[in-house]
Amino acid sequence: MMSPHDVMDADSINALSSFVLSRGSRGSMENAVPPSEGVTLTILAGGFAAIVWFLVSEYKFLKEKQEDMTGALGNKKDFTWLDLIDYRLDYFFSTSEWAKVILLFGLSYVLVVVGAALLVIGDSEDYGTISEAAWTSWTYVVDPGAQADAPSDFIPRTVSLVVTLGGLLVFALLIGIVGESIGEKIEDLKTGKSRVFENDHTLMLNWNDKSLAVIQQIALANESEGGGVMVVLSQLDKEEMEERLESAINAKENPLDLMGTEVVFRQGNPILENELKKVSANTARAVIALTPPDFDSDEADANMLRQVLALKALDNDFGSDGERHVVVELQDVDNKELIKMVAPDFAEVIVNHDMIGRLMLQCARTPELAYVLDSMMGFEGSEFYFDTWPELYGKTFKEITVRFDEAIPVGFRSEDGEVRVNPSDNDVYKEGEEILVLAEDDDSYEPNDGTYPLTAGECPDGAETCPVPYDATRPPERVLFCGWRRDMSDLISQLDEFVPPGSELWLMNQIPANMRAERLLDGGNKPRLKLQNLTMKNVVGNHIIRRDLKRIWDTDAEGKYTGEKITLDEFDSILILSDETAMKGGEKGSTSSDSRSLAATLIIQDMMDQMWKVKQKKFAATPELVKEPCVPVSEILDTRTKSLLSVANCKGYVLSNQIVSSVMAQVAEEKDINVVLTELFSSDGSETYIRDVEKFVCLDTDDEMSFWDVALRARQYREVAVGYKPAELDYVDAEDLIVNPPNKSVPRRWKKGDKIVTFSLED
Repeated sequence: MMSPHDVMDADSINALSSFVLSRGSRGSMENAVPPSEGVTLTILAGGFAAIVWFLVSEYKFLKEKQEDMTGALGNKKDFTWLDLIDYRLDYFFSTSEWAKVILLFGLSYVLVVVGAALLVIGDSEDYGTISEAAWTSWTYVVDPGAQADAPSDFIPRTVSLVVTLGGLLVFALLIGIVGESIGEKIEDLKTGKSRVFENDHTLMLNWNDKSLAVIQQIALANESEGGGVMVVLSQLDKEEMEERLESAINAKENPLDLMGTEVVFRQGNPILENELKKVSANTARAVIALTPPDFDSDEADANMLRQVLALKALDNDFGSDGERHVVVELQDVDNKELIKMVAPDFAEVIVNHDMIGRLMLQCARTPELAYVLDSMMGFEGSEFYFDTWPELYGKTFKEITVRFDEAIPVGFRSEDGEVRVNPSDNDVYKEGEEILVLAEDDDSYEPNDGTYPLTAGECPDGAETCPVPYDATRPPERVLFCGWRRDMSDLISQLDEFVPPGSELWLMNQIPANMRAERLLDGGNKPRLKLQNLTMKNVVGNHIIRRDLKRIWDTDAEGKYTGEKITLDEFDSILILSDETAMKGGEKGSTSSDSRSLAATLIIQDMMDQMWKVKQKKFAATPELVKEPCVPVSEILDTRTKSLLSVANCKGYVLSNQIVSSVMAQVAEEKDINVVLTELFSSDGSETYIRDVEKFVCLDTDDEMSFWDVALRARQYREVAVGYKPAELDYVDAEDLIVNPPNKSVPRRWKKGDKIVTFSLED
C-alpha cells in the first residue's frame, strides 16, 4: 500500500508530463510535440524524479532510525526529526567531498524545474514551450535583474520573485563553497601538502638543531654546479621552517647563503610511505635522516630504524644501484649494527655522540686541532674527493704524494669499495682504483708533469727506512671531565684507548659518587668498564661555581674524601661537556647548555691564569718547573655561540652540531667518505695530529724546503702531511694553509714554532 508520503510515483509523473505537454503544445495545428521539447521534458522530469527518489529514500531511512532508537530507549522519544536530519546532513558533509556541490546543484535544479512548471501551468501567453519556460526560470535563478522583464501577470511575477530569491540563496551558497575551496587549497599550499616533482635532489627528513647547518653544507656542495634542489620533510609546520630559514638567511652575523640551491619544504610524517612518495624520495640521490627532536636516545634510534625500513619499503631497489643512499643520524653507538643489519646496502650511519666524543678527546690533547677539523669537515675549504687518473696507474703512493699541485693525496679506493687511508709508500695505484684526495672542489685539481724530485724522502746510503730520530714518548696524563653525558661510558672507553698507561681521569659533576657506577651501566645497556690505561677519580661539584672548582677532591663510592686532591692548573686536558638535558631541549636546550659551557670556560681559564701567575712568582728562579696551563675545551651546540667565544677569548671549543652536520653532508655527497672520517676519528686507524716541524726538518742543517719536501719526510714515519701553520700566524689567519696549502713546491725556511698537520697511524 502506498504511503501518503510517496507523492511522486510513476503515474503522477506521467499525468504531470501529459498536462505540461498539452499546455506547451497550445497554438499548434496538430498538437505535435517538437523533439527538443521531449528532450527538455525528459531531462527535467528525470532529474526531478531522481531528487524525489533520494528524498523519499532518506525519509524511509530516518523513519527506520527513529523507530529503532525509540525502541532502544523504551518508547521514550528524547529527540526530534530535526535532530535526525542534522545527524544525516553531518554524515553527508563529513564523508563526501562532493556533498556541497551536490546540494548546490540540487537546489538549482529544483528551482528551475518548479519555476518552469509553474510558468507553463500559469496559462501565460508568454511561455509557449517548456524549453522557453525552463530557460526563463534559469535566468531568474542566475540573474536577479531578470525578473524586471517578467510579464505583468500575477503568476509569472510571483514565480519570478520566488525563483529569484531562491537563486540568491544558491548564489550565496556558491560563493561560500568556492571561497572555502580556494581557502582550503591555499591552506594546503601553505602547509606543504602538494607533491614534489624532483629528481636527483637531496632529501632531508625531520628538523632539528642541525638542519640549517646541513642546508648550508649542501648549498656549498652544489655551488660548483650552479645550485641544486633540496627537499625537507618534517612534521614541523611548513611556514615555521620557512621562517627559520629566512631568519638564518637575513642574519647579520654568519648569514646562511643558499648559493643558487632551492629549498622546498613539505609538512608530513617522514616514516609514512605516502609522505615519502610526496617528496619523491625514490628519485632522490641521497637522503639525510636526522633524529627527530624531543625524543630520548633509545626512542630516537628506534624511530630511525623505522625510517630506514620505510625507505626500503618505498622502493626495494633503493640504493641497489650504488648511487643513492641514506645517511642516518643515531644517538647510541650500540644501535649502529641494527641499522646496518636491515639496510647494509645503502645506509650510512653517523653516531653523533660517539663522533663528537672522539673529536673532543683529540681536541682536548691538542686544542688547535678543532680549527683543522672544522676546516676539513665542511665544504667551505678543502674536502675529500675520489677520482680516477689513468695516467697515474702503476705509480706508488710515495710517487703520487707530489703529483697534485692543488690537492693532497690521502689514499686509494679499490674496485670492490675498500678504502685505504694512509697506505704504505710501496702501495701501487692499480687500474680501476680511485685516488682519495683533499681538494677545494672535484674539478679544481689534476696531475702535474711528475718532474718534482723525490730526493727529500730518500734514505741515505740506500737504507730502507730512515726516520729522523724523534722522541715521541708520552708521560701519563691527567684529564678532567666537567659535566655528565648519557654516553659517558663510551667516552671513558675511548679516552682509555688514547692515553698512555698510568693516566688519571677526574669526573666532576653533581651526580653523587655512589650513583655513578649505576649511571655508567645505563640501566644494563652498557658493560662494566674495564680500563687498561686510566684510573678514575670522582669529584662531586658544580663546574660553574668557583668554590667547587677550588676543591677538586677525590671521593670514594660512599662519598667520603680519600685524601687525593688536585688543582686546575695540574691537568693536561680539561673537557667541558654539554649538559645532557640539552640533548632533549631543542634550540632552547642548546642555548642553555652553551651558556653553562661558556661560563665554565671563562671561570676555569681565569682560575688557571691566576694559579699560573702565582707559581711564576713562586718559582721565578726556576721557571722551567712551572707548566703552562692547558686550554679547556668546551662542547658548543649552537653555532651562534661561536662569536661569543671569540669575544671572550675562549680558544678551545668544538662546534659539535656544526661538525656533525658537515660530516653528514659530505657523506650524503659521497657515501665512502664515512669510512675515511670514521678512521680519522678512531684510535685504531690514521688520526689527525699537529706535529712540531722539528720532527721532519732539522732546523740547524736543512736549508729551505718546500711543503712537498716536508710531505716526503713525513712519509718516512708513515704520515700524510696535509698542511702547516707558520709560527707567526694563529690558526684563524692560517686557514688557507692548515689544509691543502697552495704553492706546495715553493721552498721556504722553516723555523721553531711551525706546525705540520698530518694523518698518522701512531701518536
